[in-house]
Amino acid sequence: MARSEVMTKADTVGLVGDGDDIDLLEAIESSFQVEFGEAAAKCFTVGDLYETLLGLVPTSSVPCLCATSMAFYRIRSTLCRVTDHDAPIKPSTRLSDLTTLSPKRLNARLEQEHGLARLPLRLSVQGGLGLAVLLSGVVGGVMAVALPLLWPILLLIPIGFAMVRLDEGAHRDTTVGDLARDVARRNFSHFASGGADTHPAALWHTLCELVSEETGTTPVTAQTRLFAWPPGGT
Repeated sequence: MARSEVMTKADTVGLVGDGDDIDLLEAIESSFQVEFGEAAAKCFTVGDLYETLLGLVPTSSVPCLCATSMAFYRIRSTLCRVTDHDAPIKPSTRLSDLTTLSPKRLNARLEQEHGLARLPLRLSVQGGLGLAVLLSGVVGGVMAVALPLLWPILLLIPIGFAMVRLDEGAHRDTTVGDLARDVARRNFSHFASGGADTHPAALWHTLCELVSEETGTTPVTAQTRLFAWPPGGT
């Protein structure tokens, strides 16, 4: 394995600048309710993101409430209104055992009732199939440049796009605790305003979880680079 490949896999979250960097930045800005502005151009590592956040987010050294626990109780209150489940709702309870509401509709209820930001959806089988159809249309469109008979395959693009757009998502094995942790890290500022922990360590933990979730990279350290290429190279 080449040295550059080792560095990319071990030392970076693998952003390539095709829009994935914007997605990550928007997720962080949404959770912490901040705007990086021009400072974003000076962020090359996860540590840089953290230092920038410290200058934008009010922090406290006073012990406060747990954001995940706060999220759990709010989620539970909503679930109690949309299900007739008799057993106690625990963090280990699977959402699929509690409600027939799709993730998309449950997220909408949480936003409406508690002002929580909507979470990214996990595609259902329909959504996954739609994504495959969409990609097939894109690939077919490229091939149609050389083989004009393939032009009709471009119709797969709007069909696949519609399937993905209309997808309601899937709970799969997600538990109420999983959802609470996801809600907490996507709504740092929201829970902080309600008394949740704003200690710098809590900010760092939330940032690392967001970076890991958005990029699929673990573990994340302050030295972890954001982009796949090393500084000063390609």
